Amino acid sequence: MMLTDWTLALGGLGLLLLGMQLLTDGLKAAAGSHLQSYLERSTQTRLRAALSGFTVTALVQSSSAVVVTLLGFTNAGMLKLKQAAWVVFGSNVGTTMTAWIVALIGLKLNIGIVAWPLIGLGMLLQLVRRSDPLGSIGLAVAGFGVLFVGLDTLREAFEQLVTILPVGQLSISGPFGILLAVLAGALLTALVQSSSAALAIVLTASVSGVFSPLAGAAVVIGANIGTTVTALLASIGATAHAKRLAAVHVLMNTVTGIAALILLVPMWWTAELLSGGEQVTNISTGLAVFHTLFNVLGVALMWLLDERIFRRVESWYRLPPLRSGEPRFLDKTVLEVPAMGLNAVQQELNRVLRQYILRLRTLLKDEAALTETEEDIATGELLAHIKTYLTKLSEKQLHGDEALLLAKLHTSHARLRDLRDIVEKLRAATPEQIDASLNHQLREQLLELLNGADMKDRPEANWASLASSIRATRNLLRHTWLNQIAANELEPTEGAALMQLASMWERSAEIITALKT
Repeated sequence: MMLTDWTLALGGLGLLLLGMQLLTDGLKAAAGSHLQSYLERSTQTRLRAALSGFTVTALVQSSSAVVVTLLGFTNAGMLKLKQAAWVVFGSNVGTTMTAWIVALIGLKLNIGIVAWPLIGLGMLLQLVRRSDPLGSIGLAVAGFGVLFVGLDTLREAFEQLVTILPVGQLSISGPFGILLAVLAGALLTALVQSSSAALAIVLTASVSGVFSPLAGAAVVIGANIGTTVTALLASIGATAHAKRLAAVHVLMNTVTGIAALILLVPMWWTAELLSGGEQVTNISTGLAVFHTLFNVLGVALMWLLDERIFRRVESWYRLPPLRSGEPRFLDKTVLEVPAMGLNAVQQELNRVLRQYILRLRTLLKDEAALTETEEDIATGELLAHIKTYLTKLSEKQLHGDEALLLAKLHTSHARLRDLRDIVEKLRAATPEQIDASLNHQLREQLLELLNGADMKDRPEANWASLASSIRATRNLLRHTWLNQIAANELEPTEGAALMQLASMWERSAEIITALKT
């Protein structure tokens, strides 16, 4: 193969990857927070979740991008493991759309008629409506055009390659040859970081006769296994939630790959029959059918095995110890989509607030608080993690409601820092001082405000009324102590300490009211 042919192949691969990246980025940006709301609505059952995964991946043309986004959704608490896993299973089937586009359109179409106008119109739309969702759609359209140009360039390069590497050199002979083809597909996908791109390369090569039918089918199996590399890389250093979903993704593709290898010959015979029989010289359609059968087989297997797999991965990756200050919802995956990051930060702030409320109720000798099993977390450490993620989110370009929510989260974080100082000072006081700083009325008012069962549905006016009552009771206590000091019935130092503690109780009530309204 001449040097120009190598550079042509390399350029074609680069255009293919660039086109898929532009397509994915454009559609993700255009979707924005709508993707979150769509998945939340449409993942209530296994079938609906799988259909959602198929739909999103068919549009975005990247199962890897969908899986990485789902890692963030799972971390942020927006989706449970079972919901996210079934979206992943459906996403695998959604990747078959790439194979069909390549087999039926990309390899049989005059590229110039479609691709170049798409690139021009898409970039024009992106330039004119840059800050608008239409601009992102324009970027996706241009990416679709670049993808087709890359396919055409690769096809030209492979036509030269086949003269040097005849079909016989890449045909399968025995189990070792099959495994070698699977490994080649996995490595190809791992290198290009996209099973869709790898499949496009395989199908484009098949047109030129580079692959024999069974070799191509085995490479397709390997490509599906190799796509799990992206999820594994994204889960490194992530929370247990992300690692669980990545493990499910690996197990699903591996189990399906083993089953497909066992059934390789009958599955290819079925694919060949459905695509026109042995007389069809172009095997790209047969490979597209095989890829579809492979992924449908995976969904069928998961329908039988999903609960076992979920239990297994949950035993492998456990949540941080209760006393840990490590985040449960925050890691690098939630920063992929700002809406996920904002939701994850809110979840962590809620954990901190629940902890401080429990500690205050314990100081007030609430019997119900002593029997609760709420985790005892290192709140100072967790607040530091939250601050780090808030800083990272602040570096992203947020607009409208997302920008307002980020500002609110910064304020909530600052209030929780203040509440932490108050709670630590109250816990440092002696039990006798705590009792002396409270009368029966103030204790009951504080317990009513801190009653977790009523917090969720409590009207804003009731919050304000409780805070006002606490303020009035604290003022009455203050006047009582001042009169006792004036009458030499109370030591000035002791009276000042009691007034300071009572002020802390009032301030804690004000902060919690502000956080809850």
